[in-house]
Amino acid sequence: MSRIPLISALLLALLLSGTLPTAQANDSEVIRIYDVPNSDLARLRMLGDFWGINWRENHVNMNVTANGRAAVEALGYRVQTDRERQDEVDRFRSIDRAAWRNRGLGGIPGFPCYRTVDETTATLSALAAGRPDLAQLVDIGDSWRQANSQPNGDDIRALVIANQNSPHPKAPLVVMAAQHSRELTTAESATRFAEWLVNGYDSNPTARWLVDHREIHVIAVQNPDGRRQVEGGESSWRKNANINFCPGSLPGVDLNRNSPVFYGNPSSSTNACSEVFRGPSASSEPETAFLQNYLATVFEDYKDALGDVVPSDAQGIFHSIHSSGELILFPWEGLGPGNSNNAPNHDELAWLGRKLGFFTDYQVGRSMLGPAGGTMVDYAHGELGIAAYTYELGTSFFQSCASFESTIWPNVRDSLIYSAKAAQRPYLAPSGPDVVDVSAVFDGSQNRLLVQGLADDTRFDRNGVAELPTNDPISDIQTITASLDVPPSLATTTYSLTLDSAGTAVSFSGDLNLGALDLSTPRLLFVQAQDDQGFSGPPEAAWIQERLAVVSPDQINVEVSPTGTADATLTLSNVGLQSFNWTLDAEAPTVRGQNYDPALDETLTVSDFSLNGGQSTQQVIGGGQSSNGQVIGFRFAGTVSG
Repeated sequence: MSRIPLISALLLALLLSGTLPTAQANDSEVIRIYDVPNSDLARLRMLGDFWGINWRENHVNMNVTANGRAAVEALGYRVQTDRERQDEVDRFRSIDRAAWRNRGLGGIPGFPCYRTVDETTATLSALAAGRPDLAQLVDIGDSWRQANSQPNGDDIRALVIANQNSPHPKAPLVVMAAQHSRELTTAESATRFAEWLVNGYDSNPTARWLVDHREIHVIAVQNPDGRRQVEGGESSWRKNANINFCPGSLPGVDLNRNSPVFYGNPSSSTNACSEVFRGPSASSEPETAFLQNYLATVFEDYKDALGDVVPSDAQGIFHSIHSSGELILFPWEGLGPGNSNNAPNHDELAWLGRKLGFFTDYQVGRSMLGPAGGTMVDYAHGELGIAAYTYELGTSFFQSCASFESTIWPNVRDSLIYSAKAAQRPYLAPSGPDVVDVSAVFDGSQNRLLVQGLADDTRFDRNGVAELPTNDPISDIQTITASLDVPPSLATTTYSLTLDSAGTAVSFSGDLNLGALDLSTPRLLFVQAQDDQGFSGPPEAAWIQERLAVVSPDQINVEVSPTGTADATLTLSNVGLQSFNWTLDAEAPTVRGQNYDPALDETLTVSDFSLNGGQSTQQVIGGGQSSNGQVIGFRFAGTVSG
């Protein structure tokens, strides 16, 4: 790429003074800047509103004034208007919000899939009211408007999800979203995660074990003042609503530059009208101070100094959910690239991030966006030693509902589920194998529990980010351990399952003689895998299903002479405790002999029947009476109800 080596005197003076005009609501455009090296990102941030990177298409997005675009072009980059992103902004601004509300439509106008601040609060409140044993809504502080007695201020709330009746230890996970108000996908992702946990408690085995064994804090909207501005049509609003800085133009402070760890480092500004204005001092904003105080009550403090190595058995994970860019970042965010700037627990942070990258298909690393001083993620790790990550969801601030529903939400949901599983040992669990696809079926006729599943130690993805460590901790799987009702680490009795092969991804099975097993209430089987390096991954849980039907024998072979007859008995048994109704249909023979004549097909009919628990049934069915061909095997299908 050819570059113009010299910056004009005017541009240099503007850079030094920090007074380069920033993008305004109606006199700006969204541009693409191609082939930007990571080392230039901090400089570009000073030339306009930096929207992020698109690493799949190798460009940077910015919202700039005409002067800002000229300044970028003066650096020698290939620049073009991003018509797709500009159209998104124009559509958002053109929405008739009054008409949207008058039609009774929910969500942020134009985006029914994204709840407003009030709708989000109502959802979290309803979850807490509906299941007070599982969720509590707590007030953790005030927005700037609320703290300064301004209209339309809000309390900042956290939904704390944990089974109050569970006696087990509960490692914490905090999910914070909507720190930057224009990033529409973030609050909705956090809210849906809360719904998935609480609403799934009675039906989903993973939700059940997480709510019983974790304490999950969902702060869906950290910047409600700014979010309300976006709901009203201010498409570019990023900061909080502190009108003491740049009033009437671009007021507010960037809350993700306002924390004390690396406060004032690159990619923050002293210019109050900059989108990355860091505020007059660290933790100056109530949204920042209240959240930092709250984190100190949730997490144990593992650090005395910034350079301390966090103990490998430390608990807790913090996530700051942003958009966009399809990235997962981890500390240190406030320092530039290079291994000398890595956090002391860099390798462990990288491995957990790459596990999250497996679910999201995002780039995972430390400095893909360049340094950003004063972030909440650096605070959580630097002050407390918590494993902390920034998500940059999707490809747009105004992500379509179709894209969010089909791809972004399912992927981020799965990564958050993994985070909750790993929260007890975030610096160790990613080095161990994951357990997936577990099934557990109890056969009451033999008092045996049949288990099947898959263990996989290879589920890492960084999407090509060249950063240490070069290798991921992938090893052969050595043992699979199961336990009833609680994870193996809490169980008094555990069971060893059988590996069906050797390798880094293997299936396993078990046939456990447990004696009589009471399934009158739902019960979980926990399964955990360990590799040959001694690392155990997080456990997985499955409902123990009751085996309701036994077909005996598995196979019938009858040879009939041309003029003779023969009988064979197939027994269907109800080995459960309840009564069931059975409707079975027999299909045509699955294999036919050489002399088969389809004109001589006969219908094999099995009458409907009911069986109480422990009962069996037999029916005598005539077959083959007019057929002169071979009949080998019938296939039965049907339903069991009741």
